[in-house]
Formats: sequence, structure tokens, C-alpha cells
Amino acid sequence: MAQSPADTCIEWEDDPNTFIFHNEKDGKVKMHLFPLDLDDWIRIDSTYPAQMKQRKQLLSTEIAKVFVTTDRGNSTKHCEEELFELVYNFLPKRFPSIFEKRGNGIYNRATDEFIAKDGHENPIIRASRLTQEDWCIMEWSDDASGYVLTSGVVCFPMRWSLTEKHGMVMGRVHEPVHAFTKHLKVRAYDVMNNLKVENPVWRANWAIFNDLDGPDDLFTPKGHEERNGANKKTRYQGHGTGKDLVFRAEYQTLRKLPKTNCIAFSIRTYQRFLSDFKDLPRNDSEALLRAIQGLDSDMSAYKGAQFWQDAAIKYLQHDVLGHQNQRGPSRQMMMMALLFVVIGVCIVYW
Repeated sequence: MAQSPADTCIEWEDDPNTFIFHNEKDGKVKMHLFPLDLDDWIRIDSTYPAQMKQRKQLLSTEIAKVFVTTDRGNSTKHCEEELFELVYNFLPKRFPSIFEKRGNGIYNRATDEFIAKDGHENPIIRASRLTQEDWCIMEWSDDASGYVLTSGVVCFPMRWSLTEKHGMVMGRVHEPVHAFTKHLKVRAYDVMNNLKVENPVWRANWAIFNDLDGPDDLFTPKGHEERNGANKKTRYQGHGTGKDLVFRAEYQTLRKLPKTNCIAFSIRTYQRFLSDFKDLPRNDSEALLRAIQGLDSDMSAYKGAQFWQDAAIKYLQHDVLGHQNQRGPSRQMMMMALLFVVIGVCIVYW
């Protein structure tokens, strides 16, 4: 595909390969929480044009499904405005080859679009027209004794409905996920209740799906139970299995906003065919294989592993790790061979 003139001057950053499965422990469910460097608050790579095109379409055709907001005496409006202001000021500094402030707005070279600072659209929608991230606003509610989802734009949900979660306290948002409520609910409450403006955090997750149409099949608002009810088991069929299975990772951030004290929750989605692991370092495939094999029973059920686990394990073992073995000796093997040569030479001359 030919590049547009704008594309040629854009400095795309590499996919950071957010592979949190390296940190998994057999039979454990972890939250994978880390301090956030604000330079990494928003991420952009070469998938930006394709994902932004899809976001623009969804905001046009599925706005009732991807956007929610709340009238809470203007408190939600102030949170949305503060989030947009932070995004508006962040992007031209962090990604100067893509974004430029012009007049009363920001110009996006990648999409050739201008987003007004004080436009007619809701501020969280305007923020979502600039980033690949989905955004949710969580506000404290005395009545609910917790943070409530009051606003959001979620174009790429991982099998959940934004409209169904709207207005729910954080704990109820995850109620259908037994693995979360059993293992992580208390920890998640503590994180949000203790979050400080000066100490934002990030976390990540991973999943494999056998019922997606590839890396660009990102809008999946039907819940796990509904999708699993219509799903069928994928059987290992050699190298073609790598295109039957899709790996998904989410990079999520939690940032307490200084003026309103609401929490901005971002979700950045990465999807690739499982076959892409052939071109990644071997230790990534080995770690993913271990993570799949060591899934906690609750998390296994949540991830629908009964539909893809066996096929994924066999594919990684035979077609990815086996393929990488065939490409030549590993660095470790080469070093060992060199060591034996040196020892042999020393014995001869000794």
C-alpha cells in the first residue's frame, strides 16, 4: 500500500510488545501493576492509521454503544474537560511528528484532521478521536462507597458492554468475571482508593481468541458468556492454526486527575495472529506457552481456554518453537560449541 505524504514524515514508534505473560506464575492470578512513567501514558505505533479509521467509523455508526456520559451536577463534564486538556497538551510534546497545535485546536498529520480545543463534541469523544486508547472516567460516589463509571468511549471492548457497565461501582463492573472477583477485587479496590495524583500506575492483560476475524476485529461488545455459548473448539491443524488463533494484549493506565480527582482509565489494545510469534524472540513464545499451560482454573474458564488451549499449546510447541529450532542453532548452543572447540585446541597443544 502506498504511503500518503503525511505518513512519510511520521516517526512511528515500535510496538512495545506488552507481553505481561512473562510475569505469570503457575496457578496464580496476578494484577500485574506497575508505576507509570507519564511518557508512556499514551502509546502510538504504525497500527495508528488503521485503528483510528475504525474508531472514526464506530463513533459515526455505533455512537450509542461506544459512548456514555452522566449528568452529575457538572462533575462528570469537568472530568471530561480535564482529561481532554491533558491529552491535548500531551500529544504535541510527546509525538511532535504527528500532532501540532494550530490556532484553537490540534492538527493530526496522520489522519489529516483538526480537532478543536473547544469543539461541540463531548471532550472525551474529542480525546478518543486523537488516540488509540479507549477512555473511561471513574468518579467517587459516597452513596456507592466506591468509584463509579460515569463517562467513557470504548471502541475496542474485550467482550463487555460499556452501556451495561455505565453507572456501576467498580466492583460490580467486574461481577461476571468470577476469576476477578475471587482473586483481584479487594486488590483493585485498594489500588483505586489509594491512587495518588503523583503516582499513576499501569497494568496489562493477555488473552487468546479463536472466534475473531484477525487483528482488526476489535469491536467485540458481546460478553464472554454469550460468545462462549456460540463458540466451538479449535483443533490443531498444523501451521494454519496460527491464523485461526488471535493473541490480544491490553495496556491499561490509571491516573488520578489533579483538578477534579476523578480517575482516568485508559485501555490500549494490541492484536496479532498467533503465527506472528514466529518472528518474535524465542523467549516470548516460551513464556506464552508456560502461561497457557499454567492457567489458574478460574482464569482458564474466564478466558474460554477450553476452545483454544490445546490447539495453542500444540501450535507453539511444533510450529513456532519447532520452527525456530529449524532456523539454526541457538546462541547458547553456539557458545557451547565454541567452548568445546577451545577446549579441544587447548588439549591438542597441551
